[in-house]
Amino acid sequence: MRVEPGATTLLTMFRTSYAVLWREGNGPVSAGKLVLGPTSLRLEAGAGHTRSTSRVLRYAELAGVGKAALADRIRAQPTAVVERDERDRLAIAALDGMGSVREIVEQLAARLTGRKA
Repeated sequence: MRVEPGATTLLTMFRTSYAVLWREGNGPVSAGKLVLGPTSLRLEAGAGHTRSTSRVLRYAELAGVGKAALADRIRAQPTAVVERDERDRLAIAALDGMGSVREIVEQLAARLTGRKA
């Protein structure tokens, strides 16, 4: 398939970074930024140029993704749940709501499907 210059693909239609809250397993909630890259996602805690921590998860480490049940949401915000191979689940809540969580789930699902193809 040939893609014309300037054409929009499914993954480029969406943003690749989001303001989020996240929690690994039953751990504390962190605030920062989620960046979806071509082979991994990155969670950055802190603000602006002074990001204090960064956590990188390769898509190869992920087992699945979906939307959290009401009881599993972070601070009652719409939340995505990322299943990981032999690790605690990762919950990610987008600060600007359901539309962004839907995008995050769709983008991660597309990357996981592409990885298995």
